[in-house]
Amino acid sequence: MRTTIQKIEAAHGQRIIAVSDIHGHLNHLIQLLRKVNYSGNDILVIVGDLVDKGPDSLRTLQYVMELSDREQVYVSMGNVDLHRLQFLTDETEGADARFCQFVRWMKECWGGGLITDMMADIGLLVDKLTEENAAEYRARLRDHFHEEIAFLASRPVVLESGRYIFVHGGLPTDDLTQVEGLPAEPFLKNDAFLKKEYFFERYMVVGHWPVCLYDDQKECVAPIFEQKKNIIAIDGGCGLKQVGQLNALLIPDQDAEMSELSWEFFDEFPCAIALEDQEPVAPAIHIQYFDSEVELLEERGDMLLLRHLSSGREFLVPTGHTWQKMGLKIRGQEEPTTGELHCDDYCDERLEIKAGDELSVIWETSIGCYVKCRGRIGWYCGPMEKRSETLELVVGRPHDTKYRRERELTTYDLLDRLEMNYSRIDHGEAKTMEACAAVDEKLDAVICKNLFLRNQQKTKFYLLMMPGDKKFKTKELSKQINSARLSFAEPEFMQKFLHISPGSVSVMGLMNDTENQVQLLIDRDVLNGEYFGCHPCVNTSSLRISLKELTEVFLSAIHHEPVFVDLTGEG
Repeated sequence: MRTTIQKIEAAHGQRIIAVSDIHGHLNHLIQLLRKVNYSGNDILVIVGDLVDKGPDSLRTLQYVMELSDREQVYVSMGNVDLHRLQFLTDETEGADARFCQFVRWMKECWGGGLITDMMADIGLLVDKLTEENAAEYRARLRDHFHEEIAFLASRPVVLESGRYIFVHGGLPTDDLTQVEGLPAEPFLKNDAFLKKEYFFERYMVVGHWPVCLYDDQKECVAPIFEQKKNIIAIDGGCGLKQVGQLNALLIPDQDAEMSELSWEFFDEFPCAIALEDQEPVAPAIHIQYFDSEVELLEERGDMLLLRHLSSGREFLVPTGHTWQKMGLKIRGQEEPTTGELHCDDYCDERLEIKAGDELSVIWETSIGCYVKCRGRIGWYCGPMEKRSETLELVVGRPHDTKYRRERELTTYDLLDRLEMNYSRIDHGEAKTMEACAAVDEKLDAVICKNLFLRNQQKTKFYLLMMPGDKKFKTKELSKQINSARLSFAEPEFMQKFLHISPGSVSVMGLMNDTENQVQLLIDRDVLNGEYFGCHPCVNTSSLRISLKELTEVFLSAIHHEPVFVDLTGEG
């Protein structure tokens, strides 16, 4: 790949929001855009590495593609993005073997990524992947996801706007005529860019590399503003570090001075407010990625006593703050050692805290709380008040639409056209029972479990609505609809028929099933309430709708006659 440069067309006074290294964390991106009040007047710049190391790489890519189609969104190439593209398109000798080894390693080490997401979407199983069928798998992925691959492949290396250059790794000069057309890799991966002897006069350069790796005296994931060098590092370690966050650099104008900039962040840690001041205590140990191998000495309840191998120091960390190194064997190379125990980035500093400070609570332990405050990470041992996500039930469609997916807006359009009454809650992805319960309590409605099913032949598809607290028994349903061997349908069929992604399945998606390929099944117990709750085709919002209007207005309008079933949840 050669270095390409794209000019950002920004008006005077137009705000630029810059993020980098989203790494498949779609919820982080959506919630951060909400937090900074992203609007149609803003320019969104994503400085590479959309994918991998997170739970939703494919959905993140598709979301950004959709935003790019209708808003001023500029996305540059990242080293991880390019690396994954190469695995999909490589036709050199040994490509199939390298593809197999990489996919298995990603699944084992990170739980998945862009390629495994793509495979899952079209029903390709990682444990069925072999060197013999790898070429077929890659061909199917290239065919099915040609739009996503083309979007990634077309990303520029450098984005330029006024006094600002956005580049994923870094540049040796701000004379762009000297880098255009050169091999891109050195500018996509330029580790420790801020520490190198680069000084810029014409531009301020915004780049990546986890900011926590720059300082061996403290653990901090806040952006770094280096005024003497005109360099800004914004990678908060999202997905890469347990304590990471997604940062947004807020540039009020493309010619703004560095002193005029601000920043925001989002993480998914529980929020709390400190109730007492705490005096700082300097750290006794600071573990960073490059020297993190440890030995487990003793388990002490919710803490582990470790020995840092290189320094010999013993220290306590919360249980769960360690990881084991997994090796990736590439043909022609020795397999790296596996099973080594490492401590994730950790600093035992006692933070300076003021009463009223907002804290992200990373670990609650018997000796205190390991927290983040203004991006700085360490211990707080005082009392605090936990804060839950503010959930507001509002009537009708949202006014802020710029970060929302088209499928969500289309849902509101139809409900409004049918003159249906509905209320709505915006929230983060509900990944815990506590989070789901908080949304459910606010909705005050029958909460449905929505299951997308198919027969063995993949010729009949069903959307089942049943009470969320009732167990699903395949055999019980099969008898009532005369369809043996039901199973969960692959994500590609969700997208094809309902325009919905996993985690967002909803009866609202049937409006997209214009050829009636999906039969709606409703457990009669769902009808016992006045209202029911569902997603508007995305799982970062929930709707409260009258069951009467669902059955008499909505389903009639979209021409889907339900079949009612009686499920007990028993075998």
